[in-house]
Amino acid sequence: MEKEFIKAMREMSKEMEKMMNGSQENAENRQELFNLGFQAGMQTGIKYMMDKIEKQYELGKPILANDNLYWLKGAKENLRDIMDDIEVEYNAEMGKNE
Repeated sequence: MEKEFIKAMREMSKEMEKMMNGSQENAENRQELFNLGFQAGMQTGIKYMMDKIEKQYELGKPILANDNLYWLKGAKENLRDIMDDIEVEYNAEMGKNE
């Protein structure tokens, strides 16, 4: 992850040097370069957070966000919980009807 980021920053630096050698086109080139850098930074940040969330889930640890702890469940675990809730409700209904 960090290697990819460093590589992207080096490539961006090379592109920046190329773009700064023009005259009137400098402003447009700088804006384009800024936009590319912003997009790359956002994608890198999103990937970093997704990897961090996945790692915490694999370790069975909560995620701290806005001073709250959030525990993650996988799809199978969530489905089991839903099915258990349905079973409890069904058994409660059947117990009332008897």
